[in-house]
Amino acid sequence: MAGIDHDLVGAAVHSVRAVPADQLGVVAAAATGRPLHVHVSEQVAENEGCRAAYGTTPTALLADHGVLGPTTTAVHATHLTDADVALLAGSGTTVALCPTTERDLGDGVGPSRRLADAGVPLVVGSDSHAVVDPFEELRTLELDQRAAHQRRGVFAAAELLAAGLDHRCLGVADAGRIAVGCRADLVTVDAAGPRTAGTGADEHTAVFAAAAADVRTVVVEGRVVFDGDHGAVGRELAAVVEEVWR
Repeated sequence: MAGIDHDLVGAAVHSVRAVPADQLGVVAAAATGRPLHVHVSEQVAENEGCRAAYGTTPTALLADHGVLGPTTTAVHATHLTDADVALLAGSGTTVALCPTTERDLGDGVGPSRRLADAGVPLVVGSDSHAVVDPFEELRTLELDQRAAHQRRGVFAAAELLAAGLDHRCLGVADAGRIAVGCRADLVTVDAAGPRTAGTGADEHTAVFAAAAADVRTVVVEGRVVFDGDHGAVGRELAAVVEEVWR
């Protein structure tokens, strides 16, 4: 961990396919008090492999080895049994949905509404970076559920925005809202652009109209880290990628 200048370092169990069962508890113990992430039931084949090797589902295996809990985030959680949902809810585990990645890989649509109804905290992530746009992640979460449920409004815009602002999976409890004592982490979005004009400038705008290109300012702990120059970000990214390939 030398050279890491952040004040919080977490841990990860990539998946039950990558880490032997007898090592799951070792990682969980080492991560006590810190964020712990693990990919869970992203694909049907993962569930089938886990049942063949251990006779149970990935979620149940993690529960048996003490991996689930309030500081743990189950990433994807796409193919779950009712018992799996109950284990996640009962343990206080957060689920990080990555809908653009799950869509890109053809993994399927997870039971996000069922998870939310069970009391499981939901957040969103990008995982493979198939798309790098948090607004699109939130929008896709709702649109996928519309296809699965054959109705609109499976999630309210306020619910989706809350999932986008929830920082619990990063172990940061004092972010994601404007309040005394919280970090001055702020994002401003252009509400008068070609995608957003006339949409109300509220949570519906953020979830159903805005895109990453509409972000104008990003402030982290009171310091401006992005001033609206999307071109500069693109040029810097291109230079870094070119250097990696060299």
